[in-house]
Order: sequence, then C-alpha cells, then structure tokens
Amino acid sequence: MGWFGGRDKLKTAEERKRQSMLRLRSLGIPVIDHLPVIEEESEVRIRTAQEIAARILVLAHLNLVAEVPKERAEVVKFLKETGLWRTASPQEQDQFGRKLAKQEAIDISWRTECIWVMLWAIGKFPSIELPTKEVQVDEVIEFIPELTSDPTDFVRIAKLRPVSEVLDFADLTYRLHWAARQEDLDGQQRTPLILSAVREQHYAFNWITYYADEWDEVTTDT
Repeated sequence: MGWFGGRDKLKTAEERKRQSMLRLRSLGIPVIDHLPVIEEESEVRIRTAQEIAARILVLAHLNLVAEVPKERAEVVKFLKETGLWRTASPQEQDQFGRKLAKQEAIDISWRTECIWVMLWAIGKFPSIELPTKEVQVDEVIEFIPELTSDPTDFVRIAKLRPVSEVLDFADLTYRLHWAARQEDLDGQQRTPLILSAVREQHYAFNWITYYADEWDEVTTDT
C-alpha cells in the first residue's frame, strides 16, 4: 500500500512530527524526540507546480545526457529553445556543457529519486512507497513528455498537491533520513531503507519548501 494517498486536516508542525514518529515506529524504524519540527503550514513557502514541473524536466534531460553523452548538443539546444535552460542551475548548466566524470554521472542518476518525489508533488500518481528500492528511469518516463519534445502542456497544467500533504511527506522524509543516516554511521543495516534514495528525496523536499533559494545550495541536515 502506498503512503499519503489521502488528505489530512490542517495540523500544526508538532502534530505532524508526532504523526510521522508514530508511523515510523509502527514500521520498526527508529526515531528521536529531539529532531526538530519542520515549518508550520501557515508560514511555509512552497514552489509553484510550474517551477516543480520545469525542474523535473531539467533533471530528466540531465539524466539523458549523463547516460547518452552524444545527445548533449541536441538537449542543450532544446532546453534553450524552450526556456528550460533558464531554470537549470549554474552547476547543471556546466554539466550539460561538458564531459561528465564517472561519479558525476552516478550522482545525476540518483536524481531520479528527486524526480519521483516531484512527480508525486504535482499529482502524477496518488501515493508513494517507502524508499526501500531505487526508482528506475522507466518508472519516471511514463509520467513526463518524451524527452526533447514540447514541454508546454506538461508545465502549464501541473497542479500542486495540497500543502498539508506535501508537508506530511516532507516531515516524514526528514525523519526517515535521520534513521537511514544513523544506520550508516553505526554500520548496521536494521531497516530496508536505502540511504541514497532517502537523501535525494529529502533534497527534493527541501527545495520544494525553500530550505534554500537555489537548487545548488540545498542541504539535507538531520
């Protein structure tokens, strides 16, 4: 069964924290009481659905370039013609324009997790699973336009989920990341969580909720 398929009533940040902790404990995932709350719904800033949709497309095309470097020139031309280039971060623009190191290509492939969260955030599917397996590119492709095809409608019709649902998942992911990171530090895998997947999903939520203004500046503190 997926998570966050329904819509909860408005809750405080503290109530959201307690909800997340109860859910994680029920799944046997460790939590700590002193991990702070996230932003209150009345105060949080959220990216628009159009910003999120454009970011999905930039990440998808960067993934394409990482996997198929010969497509670089065509992809850059496409991004510039459609205006998506302006939404790519400085680091991404640099990566689009040169040969990537092996580790860079691996890091970019992990951004598929960010795409998955963002697709959920704009309502492309009703629920999302615990990050215990990697999201595959094929799973993402069915929800976005064919690469280097007209992105206008995809961006225009994107609609953000209720903010309360986004914050529910953001809070839970924050606490999941602490648990996964703690396992890594301890050198003991007690849960099926994949640290890299959780970290990327946390990154996506921190961008969506303006933890930092710019994509390249986002951090994932726990």
